[in-house]
Amino acid sequence: MGYDKKVYEEADSIIRERRNKALKASELKKESFFREYPEAKQLEKKLNYTMTKLIRIVLNGELELKIALNELKKENLAIQEEINKIYRKAGIRAEELEPEFFCKLCDDKGEKDGRVCECYRKLVKEIACNNLNRLSPFKLSSFQTFSLEYYNYKIKDGEKVSERELMGKYFGFCQNYAKTFSVNSRNILMRGNTGLGKTHLSLAIAREVIERGFGVIYCSTPEILSKLEKERFGKSYNNSDDSEEALKECDLLILDDVGSEFHTSFTKNIIYNIINFRISHGKPTIISTNLELEELEVMYSQRLVSRLMGEYVIMNFVGTDIRQVKRLEKYT
Repeated sequence: MGYDKKVYEEADSIIRERRNKALKASELKKESFFREYPEAKQLEKKLNYTMTKLIRIVLNGELELKIALNELKKENLAIQEEINKIYRKAGIRAEELEPEFFCKLCDDKGEKDGRVCECYRKLVKEIACNNLNRLSPFKLSSFQTFSLEYYNYKIKDGEKVSERELMGKYFGFCQNYAKTFSVNSRNILMRGNTGLGKTHLSLAIAREVIERGFGVIYCSTPEILSKLEKERFGKSYNNSDDSEEALKECDLLILDDVGSEFHTSFTKNIIYNIINFRISHGKPTIISTNLELEELEVMYSQRLVSRLMGEYVIMNFVGTDIRQVKRLEKYT
């Protein structure tokens, strides 16, 4: 799976901070306890010394190993009992002075027995989701907040199905797409006028796919193309931070509002290169646009539109601008 490198760096930083915070809190509690009960600290030192003696006995291979171990065990238990008496006197349990880790499985190390811990996987997902929230102009949409009530249920003259029925099919397809997403999933082209739910459904897909552990990049096409242009031609260009590479390699790329960008030979070529690369390498992409296929052909090329028609599931969104409908409802 392909999360951005910065996502893992942020996750590593948070994991380290969690562990250090737990260890520091434990250290402060012990210092406070030992100041009040200095005898307990001396007993802890004795207990640690018995462990050193144990290691020395085993390494030296003493002849009377069994006898030595039994004596050491008795000494160890006696010291532990003395320490426990002090804990009882203080009205606390020994465990209360130990670090309170966020994750009990890995003690906030991010891994256990050489495997990535579930807490780390969850943290990475959360960071990726938060990043997506920052990139999008509004809170992440979800399938639960998508309503078919705003689409006309009556079949118009010359049509075979109503707007609501057609959009219901698209809605179901998107839900299943997110639920069953894999790196081999199909590409989707959502096209239609403004305010028909294209961005809502693409973000709902992104949200669920991220929660399932895949690396998703969602971006407004005008904004990402502006960023790519600055990276390519700006003074601060840095090959080690290549956004174009990230767009090509992520598990799922969502290009929102394709065709609304300022059109140049650079934007034309970069859009084609990214889309063509992802098709050639079998990497799923979701594109949303307000343009007709004919308009896309004029803006980009017949070659690009031909690839879209051959490799993408095309959804022609219908209906009335939902935002306008909601605005009217608000004032009526």
